[in-house]
Amino acid sequence: MPDNEDLKSRVLRGGISLTISQFVVAALSLSSVLVAARILGPSNYGIVTVSFGIFYFLIFILKLGMHVYLVQKPDLEESETSQIQAFYANSGFFICLFLWAIAPAAGWWTKQPEVTDAFRWLIPAVWINMVSSASISMLERDVRFVEIGFIEAFSQSANYLLSILLVLSGWGYMSLIIGTVVRYVVLGLVAYFLHPVPWSWRWRWKVVEPALRYGATYSVSDILISLKNLRVSLLVSRLVSVEAAGVVGIAIRLVEQLSMLRLILLRMSVSVMAKIRDEPEKVRRVISKGMAYQALLNGAICALFSVVSTWIIPLVFDERWLASASIFPFIATGALAIAIFDLHSSTLFAVGHNREVAVFNFIYVGVLWILSSMLTSQLGIWGYGLSEVLALPIFWMLHRSVAKIYGSPNYWNTLWIFLATVVPLFSGIFLSPPVGAGVFVLSYGLLFYLCRNVRSQLLELLAFKRFA
Repeated sequence: MPDNEDLKSRVLRGGISLTISQFVVAALSLSSVLVAARILGPSNYGIVTVSFGIFYFLIFILKLGMHVYLVQKPDLEESETSQIQAFYANSGFFICLFLWAIAPAAGWWTKQPEVTDAFRWLIPAVWINMVSSASISMLERDVRFVEIGFIEAFSQSANYLLSILLVLSGWGYMSLIIGTVVRYVVLGLVAYFLHPVPWSWRWRWKVVEPALRYGATYSVSDILISLKNLRVSLLVSRLVSVEAAGVVGIAIRLVEQLSMLRLILLRMSVSVMAKIRDEPEKVRRVISKGMAYQALLNGAICALFSVVSTWIIPLVFDERWLASASIFPFIATGALAIAIFDLHSSTLFAVGHNREVAVFNFIYVGVLWILSSMLTSQLGIWGYGLSEVLALPIFWMLHRSVAKIYGSPNYWNTLWIFLATVVPLFSGIFLSPPVGAGVFVLSYGLLFYLCRNVRSQLLELLAFKRFA
């Protein structure tokens, strides 16, 4: 019991710390986006969007799932951590050389040569991220979310402050590229300081092989879900234009900023679910509450922004970005569904059912790519947004996988919150901001009036109560 209470206490403290750091980062990030988008315009910002799309795809997949092995293996030896870091250092070096050589292909595909130069500047950050992941994984293993929150806030602050300064100094789209590289340099240094891992360039296959085998299905799953965001860089830029990629990129960035609290639960979820995986009733309760919390945290703020987006986007960014308001609801709906089912994926990872998550991601992302290819070529950016909504039924697969192991979580509260969110979310496209605001108040007013359990969960959320 004391161990359980200690875990809850550490998770709560870590959650609050991550929340504070996310607010700091979000404020700086939003400032960076506002300044960059307004000064650069859709064309130059589109170059950044395409380059970042490829970069973050590589960031997510090149860890090969070994960072999860470091977090979840019950009896981890110190030598395994240093061996995995050595593997990252060696393989990452040669991978980055290869990326440098093929970078011109990105400029050719997007018909924008500047993408090649922007992407090449980002390549060193790929290697730094791989090497630093060993230290960060060990912090997560020890449930040291306070330190992780500090690392994220400090490195991102360096990124956004430098980016804003360079944009204002006339460095153009390279401002955001340089800021991002600096972020990963700072992240790597601070992570190593907080949890040093003995450095070595030599690694042994017999030590690394179990980690690679364990992370294989996780890595496949990571690759597949990362392909979702690569559609902007590869499809929108090719089928429509780099400017359109910039417009979609701004809409996605706004959704990410408004949904920032999702990352807190997501960041902690694998570690937490691994601790309670042998308690079915508790797992169901955590998933049921977690889904509702995610829907409340992310849905309401996205819906509120949507109803005023046709007014606030031209005011803050300028008229060139107005098209972002029309696809924002579609992207926000897809992001909300992902947030709601985050704990399903984390639970399956925690009990070693990585393959089922990989199968879901394969089908989900495959459907998204097919729909995006068909609809974007015909409807432009509207087609991209519509594909997000049409792919939602695929999430039933995650429910089925979790229900087979632990039984079905309670979806009712989450369902009512989702419905109350979607109505004002899409009303922003068709109604004026004052009318849309009225729809928002009416929709959520009815939700809290008719659903007592949702009211209770809102109060728990506001009071930072434990979700486990």
